[in-house]
Amino acid sequence: MKIEHLVYDDSVIAVALVAGIEKSKLMSLALRWLDPGQAPFKDGTVGKLTNLMGGETDWFIVPISFGAAIGRTLVMQKVAGLPGFKDDGFDAMVAWLVANEELLDAMCY
Repeated sequence: MKIEHLVYDDSVIAVALVAGIEKSKLMSLALRWLDPGQAPFKDGTVGKLTNLMGGETDWFIVPISFGAAIGRTLVMQKVAGLPGFKDDGFDAMVAWLVANEELLDAMCY
């Protein structure tokens, strides 16, 4: 798996377009939780957090139907002003959605 375009990255999760097989031009959406950091607890102590995957940070590829749903949701979130998007990666994801007929070029979000 090779990361082709980083689409979104905040302090919790990252989303990218990846090429799954070296000789294939087929791209997929992949996700990963980022390395958990530290945060203050209510009692004032500081401790290490965990992520939803128990601290695991490897990339995983989602099926095309899930990737398309995630991509459409990311389009809506970017339009709404959510920070953390990488412009080149976002543009590549939109082109990927349109090419796969998962985001019609006449749809309004």
